[in-house]
Amino acid sequence: MTLLLISILMITSACQKRYNGEYIQWGDSEKTVDTKRLEENNIPYKNENGRVYVPEDAFDKAIFCCS
Repeated sequence: MTLLLISILMITSACQKRYNGEYIQWGDSEKTVDTKRLEENNIPYKNENGRVYVPEDAFDKAIFCCS
């Protein structure tokens, strides 16, 4: 049973996309961006100076899930 759980964990973690592009601005301001939806879709983001930034290679996914 333990082996099965470990196998499932390894498979799901290996399937997650790793974003490593340059961070670009997403949305107008921190107040207009639903960061909860970004988190639910495993899209990393940064808050800087009242603006939200996502990796360039995650930009399309952010559009599909959060627009």
